Amino acid sequence: MDFETIKDQNQLAAFLEGYQLKKVASTGGGELAGPCPFCGGVDRFRYQPANNIWLCRNCTGGQWRDVIDFIAKRDNLTIAQAAKKLSIGLTVSNEKPAARKPKAERQAYGPPPEAWQHEAHEAAKKCQNALYSEQGARALAYLEKRGLKHETLQRFGVGYSSGFTSDDLWIPQGITIPANIGGVLWYLKIRTNHAPKYTLVKGSKPAALFNADELETAKSCLVTEGEFNAMIATQEFGDLLPIASMGGSASNRIDLAAWGPYFMNKSLVLAVFDNDEAGDAGAVALYEQLGERVKLATLPTDLNAYFQAGGNLREWVTRQLEFYEYNQ
Repeated sequence: MDFETIKDQNQLAAFLEGYQLKKVASTGGGELAGPCPFCGGVDRFRYQPANNIWLCRNCTGGQWRDVIDFIAKRDNLTIAQAAKKLSIGLTVSNEKPAARKPKAERQAYGPPPEAWQHEAHEAAKKCQNALYSEQGARALAYLEKRGLKHETLQRFGVGYSSGFTSDDLWIPQGITIPANIGGVLWYLKIRTNHAPKYTLVKGSKPAALFNADELETAKSCLVTEGEFNAMIATQEFGDLLPIASMGGSASNRIDLAAWGPYFMNKSLVLAVFDNDEAGDAGAVALYEQLGERVKLATLPTDLNAYFQAGGNLREWVTRQLEFYEYNQ
């Protein structure tokens, strides 16, 4: 029983009976709104029957979730446990499925236009220089507090913007994180000091495999949530195996047409995501896409927080590698 079958055969409507939801839209199959079943916030909850999805502006940060996520949150389960619970009693039809029309070949996820890349690259260089100036002193102190060495920051081109316009691009104030892959700049992310914590320079393509260049020849790798986690891991044990991040968000799914080749030769893909629902969902999604070679590497918190609390990342990853090599 796969995840799509589980979602198809479990409609959210069955779990929302008794909740006071009112119709607020009719287009696209309709939308209902009302108090959230979890946090109780008035008018925060939305449900789309036709798409079998829901959100809460508080609980999910306004991100749409599916029925498996709903049961996981309701019953305090992991995504995998919720999927297993929903699969109980479901049957797989023995009837031959109707022939489907062949889908048009989907183009691989592509980078921003060359003109954008040139402008963003110039802006990123200015920001990198600014990080070591007086205006970037507080940002640099913050990064040092997270345990990032100057060599690591320079390796990844981390910088600081005071908020400025570069050619046609507005570079918001904050710590700048460029994603350069194979000589191509895919996105320029900003770590702000306010909500939301992260934003992107307009025109960025964020669903990119951060630090992908390091993955090409290795037989094993580690995929983490967030660029800072990838940086600290590379700093502490990058000589043992390469580390990549999927655009800084567990919810991002790997575009196999664009990034699949980086995993073709991998026998082991360690996945270490944040210890929360989004992290669980990210690990499950990675497993669905890359199969049994994906192994979950657990930590009580994220990599950077573990390191800041005094954890030895090198010892931790060595134990993970020894365990999976022994059990292969």
